[in-house]
Amino acid sequence: MSRKKALDPAAIESISQNIFSVMPLLRKRLLHMDVIQNEHGIPLSHVQVLSMLNETGSISVSEISHRLGIAKPNITPLVDRLIEEHLVDRIRDTQDRRVVNVVILDAGREKLSAIRATIGEQVQEWAQNISTADFRELADSLSSLTRILSQIQRG
Repeated sequence: MSRKKALDPAAIESISQNIFSVMPLLRKRLLHMDVIQNEHGIPLSHVQVLSMLNETGSISVSEISHRLGIAKPNITPLVDRLIEEHLVDRIRDTQDRRVVNVVILDAGREKLSAIRATIGEQVQEWAQNISTADFRELADSLSSLTRILSQIQRG
């Protein structure tokens, strides 16, 4: 029988409040996805799938669905659009022919690289308005946030 950790109620309240505070700031100040979408003609969900495939190499539609928290029936047309744009492809698993995986193609890697360059330009622009110490703290905080959030399991 597992015991639940004793959690600090103040920390829970702080995290809860900060989640509500950070979401609009991420969209408005940190990452201008409208610019990305207009410049590269690709929605955030497609960028997320390309990024995931770039990291993993090959992944099933079910796993993409699970990782993004989007229903599998909604992922299939997303993957179909990426295939139409020649950014990804479907391949059968060599171990289990019933399993179909999605892989990123060279054009998908190039698109992702161009998007990252645009994001890099955005970071350079807004980084001019904060101190070097704050810039470093933001980089470290985002790294910590990514690491910690990847440990959280969805219910």
